[in-house]
Amino acid sequence: MRSTARQLVLVGLLLSTVIGLFIAAESGQRQLAEASRRVERAARRANALGEVLQVLIQAESGQRGYILLGEPAYLVPYQEALTKIAADLRELDAAFSTADPKVRATVEEIGHLSFSKFAEMGEALDLYRDQGRSSAVALMRTDFGRKTMSQITERVRQIQRAEADDMLAASRAWRTDRSLSLAIMSAALAASLFLVLLLRRLVLRYMSSKEREAERLAERQTELEHVVKRRTEDLSELSTHLQSLAEQEKSALSRELHDELGGLLVAARMDVSWIEERVGGGDPELLAHLKRVQEALLEGVDLKRRVVESLRPTLLDNLGLIPALRWQIADTCGRAGVKCIENYPREDLNLIPEASIAIFRIVQESLTNILKHAQARNVEVTIQTRENSLILTVRDDGVGLPDDRREALRSHGLAAMRHRAIALGGQFRANRLAERGTQIVVRLPLDRITSPAPA
Repeated sequence: MRSTARQLVLVGLLLSTVIGLFIAAESGQRQLAEASRRVERAARRANALGEVLQVLIQAESGQRGYILLGEPAYLVPYQEALTKIAADLRELDAAFSTADPKVRATVEEIGHLSFSKFAEMGEALDLYRDQGRSSAVALMRTDFGRKTMSQITERVRQIQRAEADDMLAASRAWRTDRSLSLAIMSAALAASLFLVLLLRRLVLRYMSSKEREAERLAERQTELEHVVKRRTEDLSELSTHLQSLAEQEKSALSRELHDELGGLLVAARMDVSWIEERVGGGDPELLAHLKRVQEALLEGVDLKRRVVESLRPTLLDNLGLIPALRWQIADTCGRAGVKCIENYPREDLNLIPEASIAIFRIVQESLTNILKHAQARNVEVTIQTRENSLILTVRDDGVGLPDDRREALRSHGLAAMRHRAIALGGQFRANRLAERGTQIVVRLPLDRITSPAPA
């Protein structure tokens, strides 16, 4: 009887252990299933948000490329996005159908802003077709479209933060329940070696799955980094191409103004001079009018010369970088009443055309910024070669960069200078000097910017 009673007790304890283990395992499984559902729901929502944002970025890139370059191929991504946005917004709405009203309202606002963004891009395209590129670019340069895109991005990030908080809460709750289940299972498994071995096997399997998941996440992160790198390189190449096109257009316009407009002005002056000779000592009032016409034509010739030199300095093409810089600095600083000190190498710099125009534009943009913002009295421009590098330094004694240096470095002028330097394999740095003023330093590798010596 006692043996039977002990056996029954042992069987009862074993059954209690198995039942407790089953209950703990079932509870953990339910918590895991619930956590999995929440993670899956969050992943679906994140994917829907990403699709909408990606469609907007794709549409804006295609629209801008089409307007700036006039290539119909750039309009294809915009048209694809236009046909896809409605379905993506429906998917986004379905993904957040069970969300709380506040999040739902934010999702609806994203939809309204998305349609508003497409309307703004469509308006720019209509302006481009009806009034030309300048009107469309003027609309694009307003902050309306950028503001709309910023609002969309802000709301997407707001929802993503909320979803991330929800996932963290689910993870914490699941970990808490899992710890309790493991405690119960550990107490129950102490009565049976079989259950201990089984638990060990389950734990090892779980750890192995986590390691595989970590490896997959690492691979995915590497792929994303490669994608970001490729896109950054593509954008850099596009920016360099656009700058090159702008310089080519300026050069073509400069030649056309010099040849066509210059010829017209010279012909007009010759005709006026011929009329003056024929009139001789005739009507004084007529001679005064002819004199004013001559003066107006002279001013036109001077204006044409300044415009041509601003678009594409003839000295840069005919005499080289240093003479062109001397003329640019003398003209700019002379008109502004600013003292300028120049230091150049004694030897001529045998630079490739791309490097010459890049250095000239960097100096030109630096002087423009100094005269516009710095309130400087003295400017120093130095070009020197050192350690297989060409180093350009532009320094002033003005008010210096703003306290928010990151905001200053995001300005279009400094960004354009930085890109010109990077496109030639160089480095760009803009610093606020400790005493007073700003210093811009550009370092370019000589092997990338110099022309090969003639054989």
